[in-house]
Parts: sequence; structure tokens; C-alpha cells
Amino acid sequence: MGRDKQEKRARGADAVPASACRRLAKRAALLLLASVLLVGCSTDRDPSEFFAPNDVGTLVIDGLLMVGKPLPQVTMTRVLSPEVAYTPEASAEPGATITVQVLPDGPEVSYIESSQPGVYRPERVPTLTVEPRTSYRLRAVSTRGEVVQAQTMTPDSLQVDAWLLLDPVDLTVVRELRTYEALGDSVYFAPENQLVYAEGLLEARFARPDVDAFQLGVFSLDPDSDFVIEPEFFEEDDFDQIDRQGSSPALEALEGSVRLPWFAIFFQGRYKYKILALDRNAYDLVRSIPQNDSGFSFGNNLGGNFERPIFHVEGGIGLFGSASADSVGFFIRPRP
Repeated sequence: MGRDKQEKRARGADAVPASACRRLAKRAALLLLASVLLVGCSTDRDPSEFFAPNDVGTLVIDGLLMVGKPLPQVTMTRVLSPEVAYTPEASAEPGATITVQVLPDGPEVSYIESSQPGVYRPERVPTLTVEPRTSYRLRAVSTRGEVVQAQTMTPDSLQVDAWLLLDPVDLTVVRELRTYEALGDSVYFAPENQLVYAEGLLEARFARPDVDAFQLGVFSLDPDSDFVIEPEFFEEDDFDQIDRQGSSPALEALEGSVRLPWFAIFFQGRYKYKILALDRNAYDLVRSIPQNDSGFSFGNNLGGNFERPIFHVEGGIGLFGSASADSVGFFIRPRP
């Protein structure tokens, strides 16, 4: 670490809520939401910590359909004994037969194993595109003859009508951000999308789809960018533990608008900010993860405290769910 950074951290900066520092523990192989929902994960907890001893050997399915995108890969694993060190190879379930069918009598897509342990992908590429308001059923059969089934109804498409920077005092619109649709990856460098840390409020407004809940996620895309805020209560080691991605708990967003809290931002540089409308399966799983492990938190949270995550899977546990999403890119600059 450079001397300038050390001196700056020694001086301290604006404090942020402690909830911004909460870490989402590694959630077994049951959540590819780490990449799709932008969940910040810690690797210092083993998946076995989330399950009782009688879960050992249980099959775990992990797949999230995104409206407007091709059918996703699906992961199939087993819950390991607490005495077994977790690795993807140790938990992977090879040789399974997996299909995803469009209900009630639509096409059925077969899956084949990829080069990654326990990861399966559609046999044919290009594959089906996930449609809104459509039911999909997953069926997986292990080499032992165990059957795991799950079903999801996809939500309506989510389209953000406007990404706005608001005046924090009177909530008037300062400017509207440009979008990926208009500029592609150049969006990060558009003048409208240059944001100074903690100046203004970033709000998304949209026609609310008929879903139970939403989730927000942020990606810091520049791995070597410096901190934009350095909380005075942090120890030196705390800085090394901050992830460059994070997610919110389940949010209701009844008015069709959400705001990104500044305490979810720690770094300068390029960011991708995503809003997801969740199906019932994803919503129940997100809301039943213990709140002290659920990423940044900022009010209007849904669900309560559960001793065990809620799984909508027959013959196993995990997630086969769906979501629709929209996103924007911007660039965070430090205060002058």
C-alpha cells in the first residue's frame, strides 16, 4: 500500500452505516446469484454452515432464468459433510440428466456437462430465449436415480424509463443519465453519467411489473481503482475485506422507483448498477437469507428472520427461479 493512501486513511473520512460493511457469506453452490444478482460473497465460510447434519448428501440445484436472455447454465451439487473441505470438485454432481421444458407442452431443452465440475449447459447453442410470463420446469436425475424438480413462472420484462440524478434537498431532477441502449460501453464516459460521490440521489423510475419484490446490485468494474470513501472506524485489514460487488435485500418498490444508497459505493471508477424483478422462488430465497448476511441494507426490506432458507425444489434444495432486469453504467469520481 502506498504512503499517500496510508496517510489518507489515518486521517479518516466520512463515516458510513455499519450495515454497508456486512458481508454475505458463501451460500453453497445453490446461488449463481453471485454473478447474476451481483451478490458480494466472502469465501471464508463453508457451505456446510448453512445446513443441518441431515442435509448432508442432499442434491442442490442452482439456476436463474433471465427474461430476454438465453437459457442459463445450471449447477448440480451435493451438500458436503462439515468434516469435508469444500471445493467445487468435491461438491459437484457429475453425470446427471437435466432438462428444462417450457410449460404446458412447449419445447424441452436437454443439458450437457461443461468443463466445470457440476456445471451443465444447454445442449444446443443458440438455445431458447427466456420469455416473460412463461412457466419453465427443470427436471434433473442423478446417476443414483434421484429426481429433483422445480418450476418457475417468469416475471414481466423490466424496463427502467429513466435513470435520474436528483437534487437531495428538493428532489428535482438535476439530469437524466444515458443508457447502454443508446451508448453501449461508452455510457461510462458520457458527461451525464459522471457522478461525484455523495452528490445528489440516483433514482430509477419504471412501470412496476407485477412481482413480489426487487433486488438491487452494484458492480465496481475497475479492480485497481482507489477508495472513494474511507470510514474512520475501519482498521487497516477492513479495507482488504471490501468486495467490489454487493446486493440489497428484497425491496418492495411499490411506487415504481428505487434509489441507490451511497453507502453501497466504496470505490472510484466504472460501475454497473442493476435492478432485478424477482419471481417467487428467487424472492423467497433472498428474503430468507439471514439479514446480517444480506449485503447493503437501506429500508423497505421484505421478509423476516428465518432459521433456514426457503427452497422451492422437490427432491433437493437450491434455486430454480427467474428474474427480469435492467441496468445502467456510470463513473464515480471523488469529491473535489
